[in-house]
Amino acid sequence: MNLRRHRLWLMLCLSLAFTAMAESPGGKPVHIRLGAENSWPPYSDEQGLGISTNLVRAAFSRRGIEPSFYVQPYARVLHDLKAGKIDGGYNVTLQESTRHLYIFGREPLLVLKSYWYFQPGQHPDIKRLEDIPEGFRVGVIIDYEYGDAYEAVRSHFREIKVSQQAQLIRLLKQGRIDAALMFEQEAEYALNKLEIPIATLDKRFLSHRGGVYVAFSRKNPQARWLARELDKGLQALKESGEYAQLITVTPP
Repeated sequence: MNLRRHRLWLMLCLSLAFTAMAESPGGKPVHIRLGAENSWPPYSDEQGLGISTNLVRAAFSRRGIEPSFYVQPYARVLHDLKAGKIDGGYNVTLQESTRHLYIFGREPLLVLKSYWYFQPGQHPDIKRLEDIPEGFRVGVIIDYEYGDAYEAVRSHFREIKVSQQAQLIRLLKQGRIDAALMFEQEAEYALNKLEIPIATLDKRFLSHRGGVYVAFSRKNPQARWLARELDKGLQALKESGEYAQLITVTPP
């Protein structure tokens, strides 16, 4: 094979490889619809922008898949995901209550920690989940998942549900709830934006450490393939070092 033919053969192989990445098992180009939460900065803000969105876009780009983002309240994302109106939604915690509802890949978008937050000096005897009495007023975000340990006991508490992190912080500072469950980085971001010192709240003890994922609709026949492709894209981001850059938080 002469040099020119060798180059043509190489170009053809590369073209076929890219086409294989960019096409579904059915052979058609992939354009997918993803639900983006509108109230979880710095991961996905009111415009759907943030760390999670950047990761999803970059990972799928590595596999030749182009997502369109539909920015909605988190509860609506889950509703549309179950109904099959969208192909996937993200920032979903993988736990027993979600495992059977959606298709998940192996790779989380992020591994995050949620904590119990109190007013400083309040309820000093509470140092772990088992110390919290029944009927305790706990502030949470509507339809958020906080891990299996909390799910097992959440019915014991009086949950005050709101749609935004800033509301939880204000309720806690006003004494209208006894404690708030918040993800660490999200809480710090919200406090900075509200110009409230972080020390104003007592981050007492860990509630849950785990991954948040892209969840795919079980009504989509390509859901498992999409989950595998996302896994490959996330792995490629980590190997290249781009992942570490994308998860860097820019202060508000």
